[in-house]
Parts: sequence; structure tokens; C-alpha cells
Amino acid sequence: LQRSAAIPADMLLLNLEDGVSSSRKQAGRENIAHALRNIDFNCRETVVRINPPNGDLGARDLAAIVPLQPDGICLPKVETAAEIRAVDAAMRDLELSRGLPPGGTKLHAMIESAAGVMHSAEIAAASPRMASLIFGSADYASDLQCRPGEDRLELLLALQWIVTAARSARIDAIDAPCFDLRNQDQLIREASQARRIGFTGKSALHPNQLEAINRIFDVTPEEIAWAERTIAELDEAEDRGKALSTLEGRLIDNPHRILANQILSRRHN
Repeated sequence: LQRSAAIPADMLLLNLEDGVSSSRKQAGRENIAHALRNIDFNCRETVVRINPPNGDLGARDLAAIVPLQPDGICLPKVETAAEIRAVDAAMRDLELSRGLPPGGTKLHAMIESAAGVMHSAEIAAASPRMASLIFGSADYASDLQCRPGEDRLELLLALQWIVTAARSARIDAIDAPCFDLRNQDQLIREASQARRIGFTGKSALHPNQLEAINRIFDVTPEEIAWAERTIAELDEAEDRGKALSTLEGRLIDNPHRILANQILSRRHN
């Protein structure tokens, strides 16, 4: 937890669920509470992944963590919008009981099953707190009883469905981690595939994976140059009373302006 404050990640997912043994749940909860009170995580988002909220462990996690106002709470194995709404209500009660403004802590939903994928659009839109859908490929593959290859063809439907659901609700979509920690080639393949599909980012299991992920999901100088030329050309076309134009032989119009503005806004983050 101390070292995590210095790694080049945008979000730190502080884990109380599968990464903590059943005999250490209370100690893990206390460690994360201590970290949220005492560690300066700088500009990194701090999101706590709790145990399933419909059980006693998850309820204890919420009661201990929500009053500390992390940036977000991550819910594991979400399969219905009702789960999101129930946690939203519980968080609101905790916030109001402690005099905190409601809604400040966001929600991130792990999509890790066939049911979760099928209901991902409803999950993404279930609450104003929703900030992202996060793909959990290991549990998903186990649920489907499939064996993903290096190209992840077996996961492609889930990947595209999650991105579409997230984008329809105007929230982020975060790809599953690459589990082969020493295989940079596989990490690059997965991250490049995820970015092409439309994911906002990718989970990392080890700091050594961050350089490749950050590089792949960052905007490139070529993309920035294209965005600037696109906006300039469309501005000139508008001055001529036209809603569209061409750039390097390709038709461009308002959807290209929107994409260009999105690229330039990411450049400044």
C-alpha cells in the first residue's frame, strides 16, 4: 500500500475480496482504512474492491470504508442492476448518517459472468454513481467453461458487449489484466486489442505491466496531429457554410470533430 502511492497508475484498486484470505478479512479492512487515512495517493484514484455486498463481509466493508470517502467502491461479480441500486442506497445511508454529501464516492462494477455480461447495459445505467465496468476474464471464462487462447477470440463477445454497455451509459470500460506477468508480448497484444475495441484502460497485476499499458492507451502524436487538422479543416468549412469537408481524401464531419475533441481532451489529462 505504501509503494502503490508512487507507481504510474491512474487508479489503485485496493482489494478486500479474492486477494485476501478468509482468515485475514478484518486485518485487510483495517490496513486499507489506515492507508486511506494516512497515505497521500497524490492524483491517483483510490477504489476499494469489497466483498460481495449482499453478505456480512461486504456490509462490514461498506460500513468501514464509505465514511473514509475513497474515490470509489468496486463491486465484484455484479450480475443485475438491482445489486447496484441496493449498494447505492446503503452508501447513501452511510453518508447521510455521518454528515457527508451523498454521491461523492463512485461505483465500479466487475463483470465476471455470463449473466453479468448479458445485463451489463442495465448495470452500467443503474446509478449516477456508476463510473466504470471492469471485465473479470478469469471468472467469466470459468463460468462459460471456455479456454481463451492468446488472441482472446473466445472472450470477444464479452469484450465488445461490455464496451458497448459502458459507452451507452457514458462511463469507462476497463479490460481484464494479463495474467502472464512475464509475457510482455501477450500484454501488448491484449492491451492493443482492448484499445481497438474501445476500452478506456486495462487492469494491471504488477507495476511492470504499467509502462506498456500507459503507452498503448495514451494518445499518440499522430492522433493529436490528426485531431488538430480535423478541427481546423471543419472550422474552415463552417466558415464557408458547409457542415462537412475532406481531409487527406477522406470525408469528415461532426462525428470526426467529436472524436478529435476527445483525443485533445485526453492529451491534457
